[in-house]
Amino acid sequence: MTPLIAKVVVGLPVDGPFDYAIRKDLQGRIQTGQRVRVLFNRQERVGFVVGFSQRSAFKQLNPVLDVLDDVAVLDDRALTLAQTFSLYYGCSLGEAIEAYLPLALRQDKFRATRAGGSFPKAAENSSQKVQITLLHDRGRYDRWPFIIERIQKAAAQKKNVIVLVPDVFFIEETVAVLARSLPCPIMVLDKSLTPKKELSQWEDMKGKEGSVVIGTRSAVFAPLPNVGLIVVDEEDNSSYKQEQTPHYHAREVAQMRSEIDRCDLIFAGSVPSAEIWEKAKRERWEKVTLGADSPSRMQMVDMTNYDPRKTSILSFPLQNAMQKTLERGGKIILFMNRRGFSTRTHCQQCGFIVKCERCNVDLSYLYSKKMMVCRHCNFSCELPKICPSCNGSYLRSTGTGIEKLESEAARLYPGARIHRFDSECTAFPQEADIIMTTQAIFRQHEAWTASLVAMLNFDAQIHRFDFRSGQKSFSLLVHLKQLAQETLLVQTRMPDNYCLQAAREMDFDKFYREELKQRRELNLPPYRHLVAVSLRGKNERCVFEQSEALFGFLKERQTQGVEISDPHPDVNPKLRDKFWYTILLKGRSVKGILAIIKPALKGFRKRGVIVTINVDP
Repeated sequence: MTPLIAKVVVGLPVDGPFDYAIRKDLQGRIQTGQRVRVLFNRQERVGFVVGFSQRSAFKQLNPVLDVLDDVAVLDDRALTLAQTFSLYYGCSLGEAIEAYLPLALRQDKFRATRAGGSFPKAAENSSQKVQITLLHDRGRYDRWPFIIERIQKAAAQKKNVIVLVPDVFFIEETVAVLARSLPCPIMVLDKSLTPKKELSQWEDMKGKEGSVVIGTRSAVFAPLPNVGLIVVDEEDNSSYKQEQTPHYHAREVAQMRSEIDRCDLIFAGSVPSAEIWEKAKRERWEKVTLGADSPSRMQMVDMTNYDPRKTSILSFPLQNAMQKTLERGGKIILFMNRRGFSTRTHCQQCGFIVKCERCNVDLSYLYSKKMMVCRHCNFSCELPKICPSCNGSYLRSTGTGIEKLESEAARLYPGARIHRFDSECTAFPQEADIIMTTQAIFRQHEAWTASLVAMLNFDAQIHRFDFRSGQKSFSLLVHLKQLAQETLLVQTRMPDNYCLQAAREMDFDKFYREELKQRRELNLPPYRHLVAVSLRGKNERCVFEQSEALFGFLKERQTQGVEISDPHPDVNPKLRDKFWYTILLKGRSVKGILAIIKPALKGFRKRGVIVTINVDP
């Protein structure tokens, strides 16, 4: 029987599907997974067909206006992944589908025109056992022979492989490593292409066999049939978390796809996340440890009785170590994860602080550009010559960034070749004796190591307002130790910290025992799930009142085992002219938490605010 009604979803935060009548001239042309043009909320929009029916609960239905493609853009497995994604991350099915598709197919300017019609039929492998492997590479580059062997095994079966990397800067390096050993085609899912070229590339992937696709987090949605293996490289990297709605994590989506496609999965990294470490142990995944620890030693300098404001940012033990290294012709890396020259500028007469007009945070001064910049948005301005508040004649800049560090090193070691390397630098200074750097160094760390590596602000890393700060600090120490040929020197006022002690001994079990013990005591992931409900708007009072109202709706539906925090200003209470308030929910399952949030949002009338759900923030 020819279906009369199409079930359609749209890429908006509204639950569907919605019923649309199929005109006689379109009957027989519409299939599940196709894009259609529909009238939604009095506007024409792109919709996605997710099913059909013969009857509707509504008497009058808007018709489907047009079919946008001759072929389906989503096969059954893609729809299943989108539905699983939608249920876990609390977004609409339409939003989940749009996360899957390239930009061109979210609009109606382009048509899917891949020759050959529909998707190739996927191999039936529902009974195939999925093997999940935690690959702990203590040497960072020992992982590739193991991964290549697994890729070759998949390619021999004419299956496709997806390799995820955390940053675009790793793509070229990964392609080079794999191309040396793999005869199969290697493609890059490049999000920087024009919409038309991205669509062409996306369509080309549909018919591939025995191919490898490399890309960042969105490559987890590559439209490959018969996927045999997914590799998530450096799985603990925070770049795998999507900052915009829907706030998915590529690591979790890879697990969803592995289950749906019945394909193997490898999580690789030098410092696995605490969540993955615990899950691998609980679910008895295959665990493979490769490589030897870095031969460098770790030295801690206790800064408790040392005042950098009166002497130097570089402690005397560090200065001595640098002098000896330079005399031997060695290289030095000074690590400080702060751009710019200073991090705070204020008036000594009235106390006025120069802040970002849009984000209300202290502006950093970039000496190289003679500009003050915001670390959250693109706001910039010149350094004021007089105080904007009291017209005082002297503004003082405090705090230390790598530009000030560069100036201090030049003062102490005038004969050394000193360079700075941060996210704005394109060329790496290979000839340098001393490099001041931020986390940008990890894009280059295969090509450049140093005799001495020094971490100058460990305490700032561990004291960040983030329950994962211990994990991130330990990871940073391990990666810096891998860069050091001889010594990693750490300046700190807390030498007994468990992260430092575990990194010095390279005792991963010791670190995870303490880290997971603290998480368990505080009911934090991986022992509980967190879901943040954020409200943002231009009027702070309105956002606060709306967050209080929503909190009331949530408390009315609260169930046993779910904790709901009072609304509180976000870590960054103002960003890009918007004020942010967050309500945090904690529970054993995401499903249980969303069962409270979703009904509450349906009964909540938003006035002047935007509400977003962030699962596992």
